[in-house]
Amino acid sequence: MTIHSTALAPSAPAAEWPELADVDLLRTLVETERRRRRLDAAMRAAVAEAERRGLAADTGYRDTTELLSDLLRISTHEARRRIEYAAPQPRSRSRKVWRALAAAS
Repeated sequence: MTIHSTALAPSAPAAEWPELADVDLLRTLVETERRRRRLDAAMRAAVAEAERRGLAADTGYRDTTELLSDLLRISTHEARRRIEYAAPQPRSRSRKVWRALAAAS
């Protein structure tokens, strides 16, 4: 079954949400999550770059936590969380690699 829809619910006023067809609501959920992930990735990259550049010191802030807290109007806890989240994470090896390494020993 093919259902065609042109609804862009994320920009729809809240009063119109009950009028959305189910398929449009499902598409809205998927599209909104896709956009949220893209924005989240952009924020992580921007925070990481601000940290890498030492932007806080260059702009008169004690550290990146203080910069983000003031600039974005978020708590220091949230600012620290974003900095930690933006830091490069060590990549863990897959189970297959671990098994191969164990078998080779």
